[in-house]
Amino acid sequence: MSYNKSFFIVYLRKPKSKIMLLNRLKFIIGLFVLLGISANAQQKFQKTLVVNGRIQADYEFLQRENSNEKFNGFEFRRIHVSFAGKLSPSLKYKIETNFGDSKIGIRDVYIKYVNKKFGNFAIGSMAEPTGLDMATSSKYIPFFERAMITSMQNFRWGTGLHYENYSLLDSRLSLQMSMTNNGASTEGFKDAHLEDGNNYIFRVAGTPFLNKEANQLLHVGFNFASRPYKDLKFRPENHMGDKYSFAFPDATNRQEMGYEIASTFGGISLQAEYKTQSLKNNLDKDYTFNGYYVMGSFFVTGEHRPYKNSAFARVKPKKDIDNGGFGALELLARYSSMKASQDVVDANPTTAGQVNNISLGFNWYLTSHTRIMYNYIITDDNDSVLGNLSGHLFRVALDF
Repeated sequence: MSYNKSFFIVYLRKPKSKIMLLNRLKFIIGLFVLLGISANAQQKFQKTLVVNGRIQADYEFLQRENSNEKFNGFEFRRIHVSFAGKLSPSLKYKIETNFGDSKIGIRDVYIKYVNKKFGNFAIGSMAEPTGLDMATSSKYIPFFERAMITSMQNFRWGTGLHYENYSLLDSRLSLQMSMTNNGASTEGFKDAHLEDGNNYIFRVAGTPFLNKEANQLLHVGFNFASRPYKDLKFRPENHMGDKYSFAFPDATNRQEMGYEIASTFGGISLQAEYKTQSLKNNLDKDYTFNGYYVMGSFFVTGEHRPYKNSAFARVKPKKDIDNGGFGALELLARYSSMKASQDVVDANPTTAGQVNNISLGFNWYLTSHTRIMYNYIITDDNDSVLGNLSGHLFRVALDF
């Protein structure tokens, strides 16, 4: 701002009356107030930086019922470090990487424009909106691994364009959309063949019933995805056991549809999803996978699973171990299933056409950021020789 020097010289001469003096004092005071407000407005916003991370250390003990061979293993399932903050009141950023396999793998890496009225727009790598289990962070999912149906997508994260709006219908309805590429996270999501196609993902979810005071809600949702071809590989809800692998001859692309429902009643939580994947092909084959899971949890100590932005969030013990309490204890049960169509079975004769899994366990939340987890799994893949797979999974998880 520039000022006229002669104006101030004239204005500051001896006033001819008390009224003129009073007016000049008012002007000078007002000028300083305006300059102060202007300076404060320029300095009001400060760029922010927050460092976060998580560590999950696992032991897995797996065995087939008709085999003497055992698998006993340890791994750091996740070692995440992230840097996040604001560049301005409407611009957020985040950089998060995983070092769990001694490889640097990209997770959240984005810049996001935030608008309360029109929603948030982001470019970069974010979790794709493909269902409730996927939408819930690994810091908050109750089981070691997400349900088998989540393996129908390439990876939880995708890099590209993202949109989200959690404020529709007075924050009772949310809309999420993504257009992502097909690069690998350990290669910086580099995709040198965009001509092969992108992933198009859509999710809408809401709470037709919500009582925050009583910690009661009903969540329903629908998600859809269209993707280029890719083989399907998944483990039965452990991370160090063998994978099931499926190929689909002459398939070109795939489509997924998913349905979500969940509810909480105080300390009781119920959740289920159904998903189907179909692959287009030139052989007039029915390449289809159907999967679902049903799970429930109960807090013996009276806590509940918080809900935010169409997903579940951080559990906070009523009295953690740092304040003379026991923490929070959550009991878990889940049944999940994946089933292939007959044409998929014919194309993959050595792989199980249906896999069912039972998971039982508990979470002991020492604090809101630290928990000890245990899962016992039983996997039935119709293997008449080796029998069912069973496993004991132990984890110590913390985040900061």
